[in-house]
Amino acid sequence: MASKLNIPCGSCGYEDISKNAEKWCTICEEGFCGECEKYHKSMKLSRDHKMISIEDYRQIENISVNLNCEIHGKKLDLYCKKHDIAVCVVCIPSEHKSCSSSDVISIDDASKNAKQSTALLDLEGSISTTIDNVKHCIKNREIALKNVDQDEQTIRKTITDTRKNINEYLDKLERKLLLELKSKHENCKSKVVKILNQLKQMEAQVEKLREQTLQMKRFASDLQVFLGTRQLNQAVCTKIGSLTEEIKDYTNNNMEIEIHRVIGSLENEIQRFGEIRVIEAMVDLQLKDAKTDQAQIQIHGLSQNVHNISLQLKQKFDIKGSNQAIYGCIVLPDDRIIVADYYGSGKLMEYNNDGKHIRDIPTSNEPYSLTSIDTDRIAVTYGNAKYLEIINTTGNGDRKKVKCSDNCWDISYQDQKLYVVVFRQGIVVMDLNGKTLNTIDIYASGVSDITTTSDRIYYTNYISNSVHCCSMTGQEIWVFDNKSISKPRRLFVDSNQNVFVVGQTSNNLTVIQHDGKDSKVLLTGRDGLESPTVVHYSNQNKIVCLGYKKGSVALYQVL
Repeated sequence: MASKLNIPCGSCGYEDISKNAEKWCTICEEGFCGECEKYHKSMKLSRDHKMISIEDYRQIENISVNLNCEIHGKKLDLYCKKHDIAVCVVCIPSEHKSCSSSDVISIDDASKNAKQSTALLDLEGSISTTIDNVKHCIKNREIALKNVDQDEQTIRKTITDTRKNINEYLDKLERKLLLELKSKHENCKSKVVKILNQLKQMEAQVEKLREQTLQMKRFASDLQVFLGTRQLNQAVCTKIGSLTEEIKDYTNNNMEIEIHRVIGSLENEIQRFGEIRVIEAMVDLQLKDAKTDQAQIQIHGLSQNVHNISLQLKQKFDIKGSNQAIYGCIVLPDDRIIVADYYGSGKLMEYNNDGKHIRDIPTSNEPYSLTSIDTDRIAVTYGNAKYLEIINTTGNGDRKKVKCSDNCWDISYQDQKLYVVVFRQGIVVMDLNGKTLNTIDIYASGVSDITTTSDRIYYTNYISNSVHCCSMTGQEIWVFDNKSISKPRRLFVDSNQNVFVVGQTSNNLTVIQHDGKDSKVLLTGRDGLESPTVVHYSNQNKIVCLGYKKGSVALYQVL
């Protein structure tokens, strides 16, 4: 172990003498014993070399700093200020011909006071910032790990509870069916027993007639036999008629059971108890800025490449009483579809996922745009009206009117807040009681339709034919202005922050990648699109609801 800790003297080693070094020359990168150190200092060429103790050298032993040119193998003894790079003598004529003599200085002059240089301070700051960023990422992933464990426990409990509930429900159905069996069995049995008793009574009566006939034959006179035969024959005929009448309506009540088709087909139809899905949502960690590119860190979760996204048509249906463009539609978590037909029938309507009209939902005005708050509540704007309403869609009539300073157009809901496009104001952020929390002044830029996620706002600009992504305070993150989209209208964002947007005059549905750098056209006029105006994406069901032409809606499964 001791030999590994010792540094041999380089000069002595050259003479095949084994001796431990006491000092280290940072220029020669070699150890020197006490005698060799004196000789090293006595030489003019090495007199100014920096010598440090072996203990201090141990602190920087594992720090690799290349003192030679990687291209030519020569010593780096010059520095080009113009290109901010250390060079050797061979680099000057080959790589730095255009650099003046004032640009190229000695490496010794360039490295003076390096420990107090701004570059070193920046490096230290970048390293410190990077450490903070890494710690932030570690904490974030630890939270993610904890959440995954919680998800596992929640799902495990859900599976157990579901099985328990199914068992209890089946037990309840079994008890009900057994009671029904008992009742019907007793009813059928009582009918058979009643008829059986009647037949046994009749059998006894006929047996009695037979006994009387035998006795009359043995002991009665001819006159008695003559008259008795006719009387007894009449009695027998009466009994036979009575028996015939009794048995003509006889039925055999056999019992059987038909198991409900759902229960009977469990083994064939249900191949698994459930499905465990892993939802890969993009993670955008907001990290501190570092001054060097190497220190900048940004972590994103796996996000779906838009070129892997495709759609499969599920259903197309016409909106009742409408022949105009649809500007509002949403798919609720329970598969109900709500349509706002502002320019057509002027109604708010509910449909099922088969396209069947369920009912009209009463409104105080002609509904323009809507957004889902939860399974039961939606928020509705009325275009030219200076208010919006929060409506309960379950039919109990509960609603709340929220006043705005001017006409309300498009709307989005996120984290207990409403984001409303208000004429001449911009995007007004308010709570569910109507209290204004913030106003994002981007109305002048042509904002028409918006949608939101937990940390971003997305909007279309139909004047500049562009789609914008900005922070919750309105700071622009990216802009997508590809010529493939003309007059972009409604838009919606999936769980990977990919943006679905319709082009009204380009007759297409496009998905834009979460960073705004790529896109894919999913549907065009060849798929029946005629001036599409609205799109909604259900993250729960992975369903796209598209107002693909005037008065008509299409549902697509995202694959």
